[in-house]
Amino acid sequence: MVSSGLRLCSRHVYQKSLCLPKTKFPNRSNLQKTMDQLIPKSSQILYEEQFQMFLRQAQALNPHDRLEFVQEKLFVLHDGPPYANGDLHLGHAMNKILKDIINRFQLLQGKYIYYKTGWDCHGLPIELKALQKLTEDQDKLSPIKIRRLASQHAQKTIKSQRNQFQKYAIATNWDDHYETMQKKFELDQLTSLKKMIHTGLIKRQNKPVYWGTETKTALAESELEYKDDHISTSVYVKFPLSNKSSDSLRNTTSLNPHNDIKVVIWTTTPWTIFANEAICFNKNLRYGIYDCGDEYLLVQTDLKGKVLQDSSVNLVSELSGEALMNLRYITPFSHESNDKSFIHGDHVSNSTGTGFVHTAPGHGFDDYIIGIKNGLRIFSPVDNEGRYKLDELPPNLMRYLQEPDKGKARKVLSKQTVDQVLQVLKDYQMLLKAEEYVHSYPYDWRSKKPVIIRATPQWFADLTDVKELALRSLEKVKFYPERGRTRLTSFIKARNEWCISRQRSWGVPIPAFYKTDNCDEVLMNEDIVDHVISVIDKKGIDAWFKDDNSDIKEWLPPKYHHKAHQYSRGKDTVDVWFDSGSTWKVLEDFYLNQLGLHKTPTPLAQIYLEGSDQHRGWFQSSLLTKVATTSQPDAPYGTVITHGFTLDEKGLKMSKSIGNTVPPESVIAGDEKQGIPPLGVDGLRLLIAQADFTTDVVIGPTVTKHVAESLKKLRLTFKFLLGNLQKSDSECELLAFDKLRPVDQYVLCKLKELSGETLRNYTAYNFSKVLTTAFYHMNNQLSAFYLDIVKDSLYADAAGSLKRRQIQTTLFHILDTYRCIFGPIIPIMIQEAWDYLPKEWLQDKSEFHDMLPSASPLTRPWKHLNILDPNGIIDNFEQNQLVLLKKYNQAFKALPEITKTIQTQVTIITPEGTSLPFSEDSLADVLQVGRVLTKTSSKEHGTRITLGSGLKLDMILEPSSLHECPRCWKANSRTPESLCDRCCKTIT
Repeated sequence: MVSSGLRLCSRHVYQKSLCLPKTKFPNRSNLQKTMDQLIPKSSQILYEEQFQMFLRQAQALNPHDRLEFVQEKLFVLHDGPPYANGDLHLGHAMNKILKDIINRFQLLQGKYIYYKTGWDCHGLPIELKALQKLTEDQDKLSPIKIRRLASQHAQKTIKSQRNQFQKYAIATNWDDHYETMQKKFELDQLTSLKKMIHTGLIKRQNKPVYWGTETKTALAESELEYKDDHISTSVYVKFPLSNKSSDSLRNTTSLNPHNDIKVVIWTTTPWTIFANEAICFNKNLRYGIYDCGDEYLLVQTDLKGKVLQDSSVNLVSELSGEALMNLRYITPFSHESNDKSFIHGDHVSNSTGTGFVHTAPGHGFDDYIIGIKNGLRIFSPVDNEGRYKLDELPPNLMRYLQEPDKGKARKVLSKQTVDQVLQVLKDYQMLLKAEEYVHSYPYDWRSKKPVIIRATPQWFADLTDVKELALRSLEKVKFYPERGRTRLTSFIKARNEWCISRQRSWGVPIPAFYKTDNCDEVLMNEDIVDHVISVIDKKGIDAWFKDDNSDIKEWLPPKYHHKAHQYSRGKDTVDVWFDSGSTWKVLEDFYLNQLGLHKTPTPLAQIYLEGSDQHRGWFQSSLLTKVATTSQPDAPYGTVITHGFTLDEKGLKMSKSIGNTVPPESVIAGDEKQGIPPLGVDGLRLLIAQADFTTDVVIGPTVTKHVAESLKKLRLTFKFLLGNLQKSDSECELLAFDKLRPVDQYVLCKLKELSGETLRNYTAYNFSKVLTTAFYHMNNQLSAFYLDIVKDSLYADAAGSLKRRQIQTTLFHILDTYRCIFGPIIPIMIQEAWDYLPKEWLQDKSEFHDMLPSASPLTRPWKHLNILDPNGIIDNFEQNQLVLLKKYNQAFKALPEITKTIQTQVTIITPEGTSLPFSEDSLADVLQVGRVLTKTSSKEHGTRITLGSGLKLDMILEPSSLHECPRCWKANSRTPESLCDRCCKTIT
């Protein structure tokens, strides 16, 4: 028996004769190298090289052919601008990385990409953030100073966010980005507004809008968040009928002439009672007069049980709705002699309330419509802070609605105000009852405070016709997921107008001029806006916001100069959703001015991709501004993709207030406190891609650890492939498919199958399925099967041997296919791996695949393996050699004291006159045994196996009768401590 020490010594002697893997590709990524070298090379430099190549090709064509070339070869994903306020969070990272994955996939499909990043810069949050830094009285700041502070804050934030975004390996030119506060962008936006004025879409009206009392500005529906558990105080209020109306009812019914008759209304906004102008009823309902002892109450009969719960209350008379048409009522707290009307309204129902609806046209949308139709006063005695305007209310209410010792009017939404309103109703014998009411209520998404509905003079875009064109244009748009179509169309259908004016300083001005002594007289038309644009172009947009109106004549066209002194510039700015919704003009400018096309392609961008909240925001505003201002009523996008929000591992939405946020930097560099391993940039990207982004994405220690394991597996796989693709005597020549072994052919057919499936998943934007499929292949087809099979030949065969060249050809195609599959997701690792690949492998002369060589692995086209009948090859291999492998594995487990398959030998016995559909050598590789023997016999021996072809054979598995080779360790040497025939030939 040979001692173990002698055996180890013998093995060491032959170790240098083995072709062991050799590569400098590192086991771990280096963050500094990634940031300094790999990200620029795989991202910014890559983007600029492909884009400049596109420009050269496009500019060499005539305008007509250039348009066709652009439509065929250019892929445009338009970047929805992040808001220039605060640091980035995982939601920002997810958004940018998903966009980048799509762009990089398009590069692999032979497209050029145009991806211009941008920032949304105007609006209230930035203005407030800038003002928070001041200690002086903010109300005394001039608009110019506010704008300067806001601009500085936005510029500083853009610089910070840009530096953070660059760490995510985004393929773009960061120097060529757009900002909504850039002069050209602002002028283009005013041009869009001018077009809407020309078509009569922009109107000024005194009508109710959502109003943020904390932010002191009108709000669009897209700026609201609804809180389902909001608690309001609902009140049942009694309004006495006028004497004439009371007498009229008494004449037709037997009522006590000394008891008042009162109508009961129900409202969840008691603070609006003082703006009441009418009471609505439904003429198609039945109403009852109920005896409540000292008064009669008028209530809809179906709702009596909810309103008048006292069993002693009796129905005195029942009336039809028609009988209420000419009734009038009074408001006791007003001391006005004028009584008010009952008005029919289809919105009045018998499902809730009293069957009578308190109508305040200055504080409700339905109320406003009814008010306009019936000539009611649009009355809103509430200021921009949400306080009562005491000078517009009856003097007797002063003591209730003024804050004690402060001289200020009360805020309408405060609990103390509600209490005081209830006290007014009690004192004037108008309160029937009050109770808490839980319901859904709109909140300002910025201040997180409840809003009010308040009538103020605002500028509106009429969407009546625009939304029909917008909805029609969406029929051509694809949605991922498809439910996004329903969501977006429902938002658009619900909009009849868009309040585009805001009462802030930081934004693009609405170029209107107001008469100094009568603000209802306004000058704003197409000519005036055109002139304002020319002045802003010369003087800058800040000049509009000067407090001094001495230069007012300069801002108006000559035909208005004779009365210019009577007017002043308006202070309203354009809604920031109009800002961001106009960013499609960046694409229009690129096509028409930079590329010199005679018209823009349709759609302007193949893809818009943002969070699901943008159905009510950017997707909608982009569509509406595009349809409203261009001759082609087409959507600016061809496909709309939405992603969810980031959640912690408990399923809670990440929030700074909860303290469960995970900054992208913590994922890249690791965070011991949160239990997050350092994943690097590729790890952050893999973390995003592995989740189903169409729903909310869970991120935390558990999932990041799984991603870390996947990254390690990927790196080790690439290291193995690269280590065995070192230069050999064959000078890295790839072999044709028909020169490969059956197992190599089978592996490449499965690789082609993988490539096709991942290609389909990429096309459907299903990146998590791409990774699931690819990792399954890596773990099962590659690691657990092919790599185990080929290690012996890679290490022990002669460097230039045919079998080794066959394996290397297969390994290269695996590496190249994995480059395509993983390149869009982990471009840094792919770039790094490609840098360590001998470039001789790229000189493909085998005509095995239809690709052109490319210097970058990230623009080298998608791998297409030209294999005839891959399914036939797969079926043949699986039904023959893999059937034998399965039976062998079952039998091997039953062998006593044998731990390695290379210590066994297999004898295959076939019937006389038949032959195996594979060679002994091929089967020995697949089974990884010491050797395979074949015999023919008419008798049955060992394990009976039926192959897919129907051939029946027997397999005998036993310990090898030969000895272990000290070089390759396989039990196939004829004498102890001597080399096997293969190893002997290799080293001599």
